[in-house]
Amino acid sequence: MLITLGIIGVVAAMTFPILLGKYKKVVATTQLKKIYAILMNAYYMSEEENGESEYWVYPMAHEGEHNNTNQDRIMKFYNTYYSPYLNFDITISIRDDRTYEFYNFNHVPTTFKSDAKVQVKSPDGMCIYLWANNQFFVFTADLNCEGGPNVVGTDIFDIAELYWRGNKTLVVPELSEITDSVKRQQYIDECKNFTYQSGTPNPCFAIFVYDGWQFKKDYPWR
Repeated sequence: MLITLGIIGVVAAMTFPILLGKYKKVVATTQLKKIYAILMNAYYMSEEENGESEYWVYPMAHEGEHNNTNQDRIMKFYNTYYSPYLNFDITISIRDDRTYEFYNFNHVPTTFKSDAKVQVKSPDGMCIYLWANNQFFVFTADLNCEGGPNVVGTDIFDIAELYWRGNKTLVVPELSEITDSVKRQQYIDECKNFTYQSGTPNPCFAIFVYDGWQFKKDYPWR
């Protein structure tokens, strides 16, 4: 009996981490599909009322606007084009006075390069960070709102971007660039090593979408 229980214990100890990892991937998959659908629905509703996004007023710095902070511009853009169509917490937290550490797959710490960062919270506990520079406006999702592991591509994903030097539509960052298996592998490597120091969105969510809205075995999950 003791031997049998011992064997069961060893097997359970070996399989539990695998089952837990699969469970976390299932949960993340559901959350990512949901938040993407919410953001895209808000975008289309906004276009219905505010006109095509090509003509929106984006939050890049303009000459003579030195009295407005980057956060002010993001707040104005968000409140005009997104807030009316999102059931998110109306309390907006501007994150310049505290450190929020997160990491890439290789455990290299990274932070948003842009100082224009605003946080909103969805009803089911996801934090959405809005950040911008003079090229991008990006929605970054933290699936458990800083609860850990705080890893890009595991619980932190750049879900959508408006690139106003390009087509000015809401798209998945880098998805259009993944055209074949070679490109896909390049973006997997970039996802593993990604930091925000370039000021561009990360491609991890694009890999997930390209692979049919699933985390395949070679996806860099931590």
